[in-house]
Amino acid sequence: MSLPRLLLALALTLPTPAFAGPREDVHAAYTRFLAAKSFRATVTDVGKGQQLSQMDFVAPDRYHIRNGQGQMEQILIGDDAYTLIDGKRVKLPMPIKVGRIVGQYRNQSTLDELARDLDVTALGDDTVDGAAAKVYAYTVTEPAKSDVKVWIAVATGMPIQLESSGRFMGVKSTTRLRYYDYDDPTIRVYAPVE
Repeated sequence: MSLPRLLLALALTLPTPAFAGPREDVHAAYTRFLAAKSFRATVTDVGKGQQLSQMDFVAPDRYHIRNGQGQMEQILIGDDAYTLIDGKRVKLPMPIKVGRIVGQYRNQSTLDELARDLDVTALGDDTVDGAAAKVYAYTVTEPAKSDVKVWIAVATGMPIQLESSGRFMGVKSTTRLRYYDYDDPTIRVYAPVE
């Protein structure tokens, strides 16, 4: 067998890397996101141009959330909630499981849905705060139907921005989350000393 034919035969029999599609790209980014040890995020009402909150997260279930106007601050650890009232942190009883509410920020069911059959569309390239990103769109039905766009940083493969448009309690809105400072060891969230 001649050398060119031998090389062709080898090329046809050796495994080759598969090219990922949009769904696989987004799934990989969310897998990295769920593995992050910590991050910071801002939440903005796009229609009003108003920052709703700023959040620090430390895995597996610690959140420090401050609203955009600085009027309220909460620390959530598991199902415990501490709220800043009159300059003092107070542990408040919660009628519902807090962990379920804040779990929307790290939603395993979205990852599971992506793995099954979510239709993801690549929208092209963009930048977020100077960082090159690939943009993707999809629609989720849980916990409520919403159209989602996610920007995934080219350099890290992590989600750096997410916009979700839908209806909540009959009101249409678009919310933007910006993620940054992934795995920053200086991010800490502790229960306040009572």
